Amino acid sequence: LTFEDFKKVGGTVGAGTVMVFDDSVDLRDVLARIGAFFAHESCGKCYPCQMGTQRQAEILRRIAAGDTRETDAATLIELGQVMTDTSICGLGQAASWAIIDAHRRWPALLTQD
Repeated sequence: LTFEDFKKVGGTVGAGTVMVFDDSVDLRDVLARIGAFFAHESCGKCYPCQMGTQRQAEILRRIAAGDTRETDAATLIELGQVMTDTSICGLGQAASWAIIDAHRRWPALLTQD
């Protein structure tokens, strides 16, 4: 895989991690784990990342448990934009990329069934 390969499909290399799943994997669970990872890794130095990753993880855990609310997608997108624009380091800036990308590709993941 090259940078150009990722660019062709609208992806980014990010930290260099590639995750591959088959149809048996519930992407809501994957997103919840990603959210938990970023919330755990946040150093807490800047509030957008500290608070944003915690809130993002809470919402994603609830969605994975089957409790989806009408405003979840919009809230996650807004949180992601704020974290990307205002976090001090790359962790906070990238914390929402997987969630935003998943929503762009599969909008039903973050909405009520």
